[in-house]
Amino acid sequence: MEALAKYRYSLVAGSFAAGGSFFGKLPSHLSAQKLLNTSGIISDSSYFEIAILQVLPLALMIICNVSNLRCFLKALQMTDQTLTCVVVTAGSNYVLSFILGALVYQEPLSSLSGIGIALILTGLWFLCDTGAVESKKIEPEKEK
Repeated sequence: MEALAKYRYSLVAGSFAAGGSFFGKLPSHLSAQKLLNTSGIISDSSYFEIAILQVLPLALMIICNVSNLRCFLKALQMTDQTLTCVVVTAGSNYVLSFILGALVYQEPLSSLSGIGIALILTGLWFLCDTGAVESKKIEPEKEK
């Protein structure tokens, strides 16, 4: 659990990055679902539909991307190695994007994608666990 606490900003940055991707794809997914009024007649309700189904996801995407950058910079400040921070952020982004794509957008699941996600999670576990072990070794040396 210490390893997750150390890389919490990296995980949150990856979550915001996945959220930005999710909201970026949402307007095209909603228009493909025929939720917009496509009759050609513009009324007051169609402006409301456009605002909710087109502009709101765009605004949420921008908010997620700005939050991603802020958390990523905070994660870079908190970790000793920048490579670890980058890998944890990217790995959590890929895993969460895969889960959101499968659940919300009904993207196809294959055994190859399942193996890829398992390898990413295994790599993240080893990376975070190794970082916690190394930090425990360094702390007693600092006390001497």
